[in-house]
Amino acid sequence: MKKTFSALFATLLFLSGALFAAETPKVKKQLPFSKGINLPVWMEYGRFNTLLYGKKDFENIKSLGVEAVRVPVWFDVWADKNNDYKLDPGCFEILDRAVNWCEQMGMYIIIDFHNDCSGASQTNPRIENVLLKIWPQIAEHYKKKSSFVIYEIMNEPHFESGNTQADISKWGKVQGKVLDAIRAVDKKHSIIVGGGYWDSLDSMLKLPFYKDDNLIYNFHDYTPFLFTHQGTSWTFSKRITNVPFPYVKEKMPPLPPNATDAEKWEINTYQEASSEKNLSAPLNKAVEFANKRNAALMCNEFGVLMTFAEPSERANWYRMKCKWMDERNIARLSWDYTQEFGLYNSPQESRFPDDLNRSVIEAMGYKYPSDAKSETWFSRANKTGDYTIYKDGTADLIRVQSWSASGSLAATEAGSDEKFINLKDLKPYDELLFQFKEACDFTSLVEQNAKLEFYVKSSDKKFDITVYFRDMEAKIFPWRASTLVTTDNVKPDGTWRKVSIPLKKLNDVGGWTAQTNWRVSEGKFSWALVDALVIQNNNHRSQEGYAIKDIKIVY
Repeated sequence: MKKTFSALFATLLFLSGALFAAETPKVKKQLPFSKGINLPVWMEYGRFNTLLYGKKDFENIKSLGVEAVRVPVWFDVWADKNNDYKLDPGCFEILDRAVNWCEQMGMYIIIDFHNDCSGASQTNPRIENVLLKIWPQIAEHYKKKSSFVIYEIMNEPHFESGNTQADISKWGKVQGKVLDAIRAVDKKHSIIVGGGYWDSLDSMLKLPFYKDDNLIYNFHDYTPFLFTHQGTSWTFSKRITNVPFPYVKEKMPPLPPNATDAEKWEINTYQEASSEKNLSAPLNKAVEFANKRNAALMCNEFGVLMTFAEPSERANWYRMKCKWMDERNIARLSWDYTQEFGLYNSPQESRFPDDLNRSVIEAMGYKYPSDAKSETWFSRANKTGDYTIYKDGTADLIRVQSWSASGSLAATEAGSDEKFINLKDLKPYDELLFQFKEACDFTSLVEQNAKLEFYVKSSDKKFDITVYFRDMEAKIFPWRASTLVTTDNVKPDGTWRKVSIPLKKLNDVGGWTAQTNWRVSEGKFSWALVDALVIQNNNHRSQEGYAIKDIKIVY
């Protein structure tokens, strides 16, 4: 009887220990928010995307139940390298609006020092000097703002010296110095720190101890990478698509022809890499690390590219990841809002709430809004008869983007408050894109002999641009109706010239995508499916560039 009782007691101890061991660990120091999203591109890649978001976008985001937004900023693009990295006041003007909107709406805002994170990029080996010049300016500007403002020292540092451990160690020291520089100015606001190898969880675990009791440790989570980044042109997964999640042997794609060692490894290890055990176990390590340091923990980037992932599997990935992080008190901010990893059904059509991806919204625990239709640029123009596309620094209900590195979407001239678009240092085929966010039926405008009008000026003796409307809806090839504007139309004397182009005079010239390259016209351009106006520099570099204003359709 004694032996039996002892055996039973031992069994109970074992079972209770097993149950205790299986209990999900939780971060003890919780943040006042749990979920949010990123707003990329807006203040990245130069100064030509600043009209992407306005107050209405922040109101829409808040209505979903978003509690925090992260704003990636390429601060070095906004800094004068010849003047001690002094930040352009225009940078603070845009950020100030975002900060004020968030404070008014009760949302937290992360000001993120972002940098180039393309596949072949490398963090500036002398980034320490840049950060130590720029961060004290940011801290000085926002030190009196509310606790809704949070700083992030730097996104995804990656020195890529060939010695990863040395890079991780180097970043740990650099980050500590920048942290001290911020605290010398601002002791109030929370600061996000991350690991020295692309903000990976493993590199976060190797950070040195920072003597600061208001830190948030951060990592990024795109695991399993073969699923989240399948088909992406900038990765080694670019030839692999139709990857299932979770793993199903019968649904796995075959190896590409002449598969590389990296492709073979990704395919052959996917079953193990995508298992729940391997995906959730690192989160437990992160929780343990944060608790040892008495710090809060967040994952401020995670997501799945929508282009090739099966929609229901993509939503399921978000559902699982969000569940695991919520259970562990890990705050999470998805990448992203309107781009290829976003909350909409496509980056081309991101009207709120019409085009929201309901399954993804609900998988992340957000509130799906009512079915009410949104006002669009085209629906409003049809009501008012005003087809203004850009005027005096604004392009309401239109998304404006360019990938040029210098200039402004709201430049001014001495003696005038009127704003215009100013593009300089243009590379061949640099584009200025006005995206209507839907397929617009221009048929009646063409029939009524409508014209595209704008003012443009340039000092470039080789001034040569293409102006075209793009025909594209989901899964439809982007054909173009196009014309040239050259020195035959605009004298390169730096004075404003009016350009008037009848829509009927635009030519169906063909179209281009990265996948197909140029396709000559097949007579398929449709004025009933116009989704964008594009102004493209042609095949020469233009240091002088050009300026453009008052863009509209008149009839």
